[in-house]
Amino acid sequence: MDFSGIKLALGTTNRAKQEAVIRATGQTPLCAAVPSQVSDQPLSEAETVQGAINRAKAVLEAVPEAQIGLGMEGGLTFDDQFTNQWYLISVCAAWNGRQLYLGKGLAFPIPAQIGERVKREGIELRTVIDEWSGTEGNHQKGGAYGLLTAGRINRPDVFCEAVLAALTPFCSPLYK
Repeated sequence: MDFSGIKLALGTTNRAKQEAVIRATGQTPLCAAVPSQVSDQPLSEAETVQGAINRAKAVLEAVPEAQIGLGMEGGLTFDDQFTNQWYLISVCAAWNGRQLYLGKGLAFPIPAQIGERVKREGIELRTVIDEWSGTEGNHQKGGAYGLLTAGRINRPDVFCEAVLAALTPFCSPLYK
């Protein structure tokens, strides 16, 4: 799929998310830090999706030379229907001013004590991951995925899939 003719704006300066766009499209997006207008650590799929949408719309407005705004949001969600387990989710919203598409990356189970601590203490997942990994800024690199899988899956990988899913309807003739 050819993305070369589309100017993309990304609603963050996070390096892992920038890398995801580069991997998915072969181009470096124009980046602007815009607010998600949701909590710093979304704790539901709906809140995670809303944060991605808010970023996509805000960045397209902030970067007028772009044709599509991309908003990415990582969040946690608790599955109380099937597994009684916390999951890490990654969402990309793509907005061109008229149409909105969502792409979702891998939903990954996380240790229960992480999800419960994030919820109980009102902290971000990245705080726990930095503590467990003994590093700082892991959310800019492999993230929780990288720590939990010993590097076999990382944050840019998962967001790359979400970016491809969100952009495909804009670029594939099968959607026309």
